[in-house]
Amino acid sequence: MSAFKRYGLALLIGVTASLPANGNAQSMPPEQIKQILDVTKASWVSFRDWNGQQLIYFTHLESWKCGIDYVFYGLNDGPLDQMWELDECDPSNPNAVLKDKPYIELPMGSTQSISVQLIYPDGTKSPVERFEYTGQ
Repeated sequence: MSAFKRYGLALLIGVTASLPANGNAQSMPPEQIKQILDVTKASWVSFRDWNGQQLIYFTHLESWKCGIDYVFYGLNDGPLDQMWELDECDPSNPNAVLKDKPYIELPMGSTQSISVQLIYPDGTKSPVERFEYTGQ
């Protein structure tokens, strides 16, 4: 296991250990959510082929929506000119994903990559992360 993975795993374990006993993250400081999102950035979005369409899921980001103000994305190395609208944060159930469709639907084979950038409540921005479609 690489040092980064060990550090990331230790950070994630440490953050989740600091959650209240009932698992409710309502009082999690925004800085901890930023750290979780940084460690889990490989999971921000995922591709899926389904019924002749290409789906790009934002489920992971929806589950951490209480620590994100905006999600901007661009397809196929284009500009970050589209915004994923997160559900409103419910402090009593902060990690719930209640959206009927936590994904975008695109024609099969139309998207080779998606780039994503997060804007946090303190106004800071994440680095732009690029995710490649690898086929299903």
